[in-house]
Amino acid sequence: MSRSNDGQSRHIRRKRARNNIVGTRLIAPESITLPLDHFNKTAGTFENRYWVNEEFYKPGGPIFMFDAGEGDAEDAVGYLTHPTASILVQMAREFKGMALLWEHRFYGQSVPQEINTKTPATVFKHLTTEQALADVPAFAWNFTRSNFSKQDLTPASTPWVFIGGSYPGMRAAFVRSTYPETIFASYASSAPVEASIDMSFYFEPIWQGMQRYNVSHCAADIHAAILEMDIQMDDPKKSFALKEKFLGAGAGQNPNGGFANALTVIFNRWQGNGLEGDAIGGLGDFCKWISTDPVGGKVSGPEGFAKVKGAQFTIDRWANWTTFTRMVNSDMGVKCSGPDHAAANISTSHHASASSPDSSSKKACNLELPYQDPSSISWTWQFCSEWGFFQTANLGKHQLVSKHHSLVHAHETCHKQFPDGLKSGLLPEWPDVNAVNEKYGGWDVRPSNTFWGANEFDPWRTLSPLSDMPFSPKNIANQKIPKCGTGDEDEDADIFGYVLRNAQHCDDMMNDAEDSWIPRALFTKALHQWLGCFKKGKKCIRVKTRVRRVMYGGEE
Repeated sequence: MSRSNDGQSRHIRRKRARNNIVGTRLIAPESITLPLDHFNKTAGTFENRYWVNEEFYKPGGPIFMFDAGEGDAEDAVGYLTHPTASILVQMAREFKGMALLWEHRFYGQSVPQEINTKTPATVFKHLTTEQALADVPAFAWNFTRSNFSKQDLTPASTPWVFIGGSYPGMRAAFVRSTYPETIFASYASSAPVEASIDMSFYFEPIWQGMQRYNVSHCAADIHAAILEMDIQMDDPKKSFALKEKFLGAGAGQNPNGGFANALTVIFNRWQGNGLEGDAIGGLGDFCKWISTDPVGGKVSGPEGFAKVKGAQFTIDRWANWTTFTRMVNSDMGVKCSGPDHAAANISTSHHASASSPDSSSKKACNLELPYQDPSSISWTWQFCSEWGFFQTANLGKHQLVSKHHSLVHAHETCHKQFPDGLKSGLLPEWPDVNAVNEKYGGWDVRPSNTFWGANEFDPWRTLSPLSDMPFSPKNIANQKIPKCGTGDEDEDADIFGYVLRNAQHCDDMMNDAEDSWIPRALFTKALHQWLGCFKKGKKCIRVKTRVRRVMYGGEE
């Protein structure tokens, strides 16, 4: 998964392939004019993009709506066309349906105006869960295709199935619950439907996964190093030296919270790739490094090196892992020189561009920069206003994050990003999680005709209905298909879903994940049964919209 490194704002999207080719033809983006405010049509309109693959459609087949979530949907076009890896293509082929990719409002090109660090808070007034959900029926009840002009493709005559993973998985559940006359069924994967300001427990599945994947010694070493660095950061002189030891000249001027946040980059690739990481590196590479003694090459035993050599040994190994600086630079949009003062020129789109170390080392290694990337800015508004998800220090026996990365630091990040937010009255002091949980149900949301996919070591599972955290409802995944339209009305009942073992974020939707065929097969079987009770003739008030198709830069 592509993830930004603000400790409380890690994106919850899967990494997606860029691939918008079906055979020899391109799939062009189209757009629909939607109201900014579905409940006050005087607020104006904006253009919302979508893509359609008609390759497998036969009259009478369903529409499969795949939600791209909190990012530019252009990055997800591969899901619309990939012949083997995509659940979307798999469903469209199986049911002779039409595949549709939807871009979320305020992301990609589906924006009312340009979004940057100077965009006033008033522009984000209409970036809410409620407005984004209302986009779906406004679109679906106006959906037509010139190639199938005689077919009523609206929910009145065609079953619409919503598929989403992560934040789109949340939307899959909420849109089925809120607009059942529009969305007939949903697949909700890795869906953290319970809003929570504190998400320090994000790191618990990582700790547990490290035990399962035979790197418990690495977890123990990280724990010991963090506790020792917390002590050192309490002393201003030692704190300054520690930061420069890790990230080079200029790093010492950062507050403890910013540096503590930077230390979490080693976990950034876990949710999407587990220990494997990506082209830059990953937690598995890090563990190999700190578990190897540079003198003689001896590998640590199951207890780790910190226990026998002291925590400072692990701290020194961590600081000398040059990949760490590259990760920080890439994920946080800075250009820290690193311990050897060699600039790691890794560019990023997530944060404001930093000056080179040669011009200003302090500015180059400023770990408190606000986001500049439009998608990251929009997502920051969403979690700062409604959802929380502050991934801060997980104090206790399994601590992997410095105590200095606190809720207070997370709170400051929100208001640095939107300095006029409070004054505008649109950004609350703290995310209004109680309101959003009350409105949409949180853990207790139980839409009918919905399948819940979960993954054992996914950090976002902690806030899903299939969470196994001590404070969660501890619902059990049940593979018995509920009758059409009945769902799991009893909040204490088992939930129709599946928890994929040894898996991370949204792996249940990926063909390359071990045993991932099991949850998809369950959903396929259920949908075959549910479709038998679809009834034509539903009515919905149409929203007046203007639909246009964009073809290779022109308009059809």
